[in-house]
Amino acid sequence: MISADQAFKKVVDSVRELGIERVFIRQALGRILAEPIRSPRDIPGFDNSAMDGFAVRTADLAAANQQLPVKLKVVETIAAGSEPTRGLGPGLAARIMTGAPVPEGADAVVPVEQTKFSDDTVEVSVSPSSGWCIRRRGEDLAKDELVLPARRQLRAADVGLLASLNRSMVDVYRRPRVAIVCTGDELVDIDRQPSGAQVVNSNAYSLAAAVNEAGAEATLLRVAKDRPEEIAERFREALCCDAILSTGGVSVGEFDHVKHVLRGLGLREVFHGVAQRPGKPLMFGMLQERPVFGLPGNPVSAFVCFELYGRPALHKMEGREGWSLPRITVRCAQDIKSAVNVTEFIRVKIERRDGEFYATPSGEQGSGILSALSRADGLLIGPAEKAVLPRGSQAEVMLLAWEAALGYSDAFEA
Repeated sequence: MISADQAFKKVVDSVRELGIERVFIRQALGRILAEPIRSPRDIPGFDNSAMDGFAVRTADLAAANQQLPVKLKVVETIAAGSEPTRGLGPGLAARIMTGAPVPEGADAVVPVEQTKFSDDTVEVSVSPSSGWCIRRRGEDLAKDELVLPARRQLRAADVGLLASLNRSMVDVYRRPRVAIVCTGDELVDIDRQPSGAQVVNSNAYSLAAAVNEAGAEATLLRVAKDRPEEIAERFREALCCDAILSTGGVSVGEFDHVKHVLRGLGLREVFHGVAQRPGKPLMFGMLQERPVFGLPGNPVSAFVCFELYGRPALHKMEGREGWSLPRITVRCAQDIKSAVNVTEFIRVKIERRDGEFYATPSGEQGSGILSALSRADGLLIGPAEKAVLPRGSQAEVMLLAWEAALGYSDAFEA
């Protein structure tokens, strides 16, 4: 049985990027850029005013102050979007609006709040320095400057920046389409009240949400009953997608058919079983060049295995550079039990005290206790050689909830 670290390496070594597509920038938010973006011109393309005020020559105002203001003749008004009609000579000023081009001869703009304007005369009682309240040509971006590097995940401000560069279309890495196959006679959908030994199929919805959160597109297939022919039919349907997540049927029970069905369909098995808790029965392989994750049926096990292996695989497929969950170093707020001879991923809550992070188990750690997972900020990595992590000792936590470390970016490890 391989270790969790070995399983991670085998997964990310097995998957490849999906390729590139061109999309309209309205659809580019959150996508991974597949090309470097350079500025086609200087931005701004001309010296312009940063304020509503008056364009002036600083030489005319060298001696201006509150007691001895200087009066200048206003020769024109320059609105944003219009061009100056003349330059400024000695003793002249131009009324100017934010974003309007600065006229030739002017080397500063005095905000309107620091002037008195009447008819065609402005009175200035400050002595500005050269460049005051002027946005210089190329101050934002210079022509041919690298604006956005390839493999950047595009944010809302990036979309606006692309628009300012006249880029209506952009090359991005293709999002993986992920089929979710849930198996089990006991499963009912969320619109049915479970009875007897039935359980609600929560895995379908938690995994679909996790897939979407990872930047991929989830497709929920119909639940497959515990019959080999029905399970095989679902996996054949799933081959229309780029990756497959299945839940249940990968252990050693009489009705655990998934592993046998996948092998019969031609799965190239990479591993089956990982020395970890939860998620020991995890199966991974490649079927017609598609990664297939045979996740355990228990809700916590399925979700944790996705976070440890499925999310990194999807991130690599969609062109991201960072694949695994971010990690922080914490102190144990109490003695924390950990399984021996396997790596245990303990669901914990995180709080910051006196400049350090502290972790506390978020509840009972059973593989079916979804509430403890919902309350968790991260997965504390319990080393295989330790049965207890003593109070005050240090440990690593893989973050599930970004807000647990919001504002503390210095705590992230490379």
